[in-house]
Amino acid sequence: MSESLKHAQWAKSVERKHRQSQIKTTKKSPLPIYAAFASLLISAGLYYASYEKPMESPPLTEAAKQRISQFFAKQFLLGQWRLNKIKYTTDAIQVYVQTPSAIALEGEALSQYLHYALCPVPSKRIWQDIQARELSVYVFTHSIRKGERTVCN
Repeated sequence: MSESLKHAQWAKSVERKHRQSQIKTTKKSPLPIYAAFASLLISAGLYYASYEKPMESPPLTEAAKQRISQFFAKQFLLGQWRLNKIKYTTDAIQVYVQTPSAIALEGEALSQYLHYALCPVPSKRIWQDIQARELSVYVFTHSIRKGERTVCN
């Protein structure tokens, strides 16, 4: 009888191993994961394709740069303020003005004063050269980093 018990236990263990091996061989399909990944890539591609890139202004001509330089140079012929330099980039024009001493205004009052005193009025022809570029005027005493900035647009 003990041999039959051993045989019955052996048969059960073999049957159990056979069932476990069948469970292991039935793998789930990776198709849903691949489908989700593919849909994510497609939606990212469509988003990137529909993204509107900002319109770039055409590069400034040398004549336009000269007119802008002359406009700001004329403003500082008399007095102690000096035009330091003008930087031209594809989307901005930066004018740097040096003053002999700090301006005795602060905060919003200083910002409004600089805007009124240094920015060209909208009716000036210079805006045809500037077009959609940002025009910034930096006013400083000793260091450009410690100066004040006003945007003229």
